[in-house]
Amino acid sequence: MASSTPLLFLRPMALPRPSTLHRFLGIAKASTTATTSSSSPGPRTPTQAPAAAQPKPYRVTLTPSKNYPIYTLAKRGGNMKLTKLKRIEGDVNALRNDLREAFGVDEKEVKINQLTRHIIVKGHKKPEIEKFLKERHL
Repeated sequence: MASSTPLLFLRPMALPRPSTLHRFLGIAKASTTATTSSSSPGPRTPTQAPAAAQPKPYRVTLTPSKNYPIYTLAKRGGNMKLTKLKRIEGDVNALRNDLREAFGVDEKEVKINQLTRHIIVKGHKKPEIEKFLKERHL
């Protein structure tokens, strides 16, 4: 009797949106290139791959308008200026540490919102962060 009832909940689902496909395939391309480069035959020496060519453990996806997701905020009546970096994939702590080293600031100046995975930098530093990301091709 169970075999005669139709299983409506097993009906085919609609195709995902193009933006969803782009996002997941973009991540898949990055992960497959890293695995294929590491599986090359022969022993690897440190002189073959410079430090800049190693893939970073993080990535910043661009907005639909092909800009970096960096936003300036003014709080407390405009006295507290902040810069927020969004859309981070991967290790947020590694990106925060790289930003701290690049700007030469203290740990209190660059914070992470763990819930939203945003990095918040004290001060309006949008041009500096854009330059940092463009230099590293992120």
